[in-house]
Formats: sequence, C-alpha cells, structure tokens
Amino acid sequence: MSAPKVEVQKDPNYRTIIVSGLYGGHRPGYFEAIVYTDEMAAEEALSIVSGLPEKVFIRRTLLCRLFIDPVQAKSIAKWLNQHIADYEKAFGPIPTPPEEKPSEAKPLYG
Repeated sequence: MSAPKVEVQKDPNYRTIIVSGLYGGHRPGYFEAIVYTDEMAAEEALSIVSGLPEKVFIRRTLLCRLFIDPVQAKSIAKWLNQHIADYEKAFGPIPTPPEEKPSEAKPLYG
C-alpha cells in the first residue's frame, strides 16, 4: 500500500519570524513557549542631529504562543540537535551564553 498524497498549503497568516528567544516551560501534558523578537528602538535617539544614545532601548515583541505535545517536543529537540551538530561540523562551534549562578536564576513563571 502506498503512502497517501500530502497536499501542502500556506495559511493566509503564514510569515517568517526572526526569533530572539523563547520563554516558557512544561506543564502536565504539554510544553508551552512564547516566541519573541527584540529590536533596537532608536527613533527617539535619532530625532536630533547629534543623536542621544541614552534614548535607545530594546523593544521586545511577543509574536506567538506555542503549545507542543511531549511527543512533538521530543521530535523537535531531536531534529534541532541534529541540525546544530551538522551546523557546527560545517562552520565550527556555536558559542554558548555564560551559565547563570543559581542565585541569579529567574523562575520560568512568576
């Protein structure tokens, strides 16, 4: 028996998102992640000729919330880990951010 044909279509709201980070965690039965992007907001700083660096700030925009079942979360982790390994093999190690000390760690929710 052959596999069924899969028809692919894009949702009218389909878009590309440049991910700055994820925020979330796990709950019974699912993983939850809020996808956000950060951008430098310099409009006010650049409103005068000489510029005002102290007026620059980061604008964080929450783009969407993902609810992922544990089977899919594990599948995504496996896919991502394989692609990270392939990337590092081709381009070299990806630097990791410094580890937070336990006293500096912030709760995922709260």
